[in-house]
Amino acid sequence: MKENNTKYFSTGEFAKLCKVNKKTLFHYDEIGLFKPEKVMDNGYRYYSTYQLEAFNVISTLKDIGVPLKEIKEFMDKRNPQNIVELFQYETKEIEKEINKLKRRQEIIYNKINIINEAKNKKSDIFIEKQNEEYLVISNPIDNTKYPYDMKTYMSHLDYCYSNDLNIGYPVGSIKSKYDLENKNYYDYSHYYTRVNKNCDSNNIIVKPKGTYLVGYLKGYYDKAPILYESLLKYIKENNLTIIGSSYEDVLIDEVAVKNKDEYVLKVSIQIE
Repeated sequence: MKENNTKYFSTGEFAKLCKVNKKTLFHYDEIGLFKPEKVMDNGYRYYSTYQLEAFNVISTLKDIGVPLKEIKEFMDKRNPQNIVELFQYETKEIEKEINKLKRRQEIIYNKINIINEAKNKKSDIFIEKQNEEYLVISNPIDNTKYPYDMKTYMSHLDYCYSNDLNIGYPVGSIKSKYDLENKNYYDYSHYYTRVNKNCDSNNIIVKPKGTYLVGYLKGYYDKAPILYESLLKYIKENNLTIIGSSYEDVLIDEVAVKNKDEYVLKVSIQIE
């Protein structure tokens, strides 16, 4: 339909152009949000080409979560200044959502890498060079608590989540050089969570770059002493020297398996 060189579309045609259901156009008309430019005596509705951009703005605002009521208020009072202010505000909101999605993507990416490391390990014990890592550490662990220091553990988790520090790495445990040398298999100094280098936190320590003896064990946390015993035996038999702490991670946990006996633990002890 043409009138004065203006192209008009039926409800179905306009809905198809905008990739929406006709019911959406009927609903917008009913609530006064977006009305057809012409309604004929026979009840047929027609939308003009000039309405396409206005509808696109409504769809964009709806897609980013603006309620229809607020969109209607904006459309009723729209002017150049209002549209600039609205778009500036929504641009910031979109950036927040993009950052949230990037964080979720990073968490999933790290989870994939952790699980693949456990799946692709070539040996249970070996020596490797490791790069430095940035760790958020907990308060000192009270090793008199059994089976573990729940209060410190929960406080550490709360700190990480409250400060948006979770990027997909599970909580690990640090065992001091003293406890390693004295075979205190059940004692740990701190809990930790790996974070990015540019992380803004006061509780950051650096796991040193260097040579580490690495061991893997399939089983739940209570099997960790078995792994430490094997690692210390390897150190003794190969005349190695412990020069730093150990870092204990769980690579496969309840995220990937139902049976706790299927967990995979990893321990890295700094040596020379």
